[in-house]
Amino acid sequence: RRVEVLKDERDINNLTQCFQHFNDLRSHCDADSNEVHRLLREYEEKIEACKKKTEQAKLEAADGAEMEYLQKEYQEELEKERGLEEELR
Repeated sequence: RRVEVLKDERDINNLTQCFQHFNDLRSHCDADSNEVHRLLREYEEKIEACKKKTEQAKLEAADGAEMEYLQKEYQEELEKERGLEEELR
């Protein structure tokens, strides 16, 4: 016994229309996928830039703390020197 799926022109048109819808849907999905990948790359770049800024800020903060320490040490040495000068007078 033979099964006739595409019996007439209307069946062929319906099948053709289904394939067209499938291709349209696949095209939209591909476009959406490409957009998502583009956005992911963009966000990864932004995250990387933030990491670099954070590291730079940490270095600057460390440099600032070191400068404060050195400034304090310098002030202490100046005070010692002034004290010695006073003793010598």
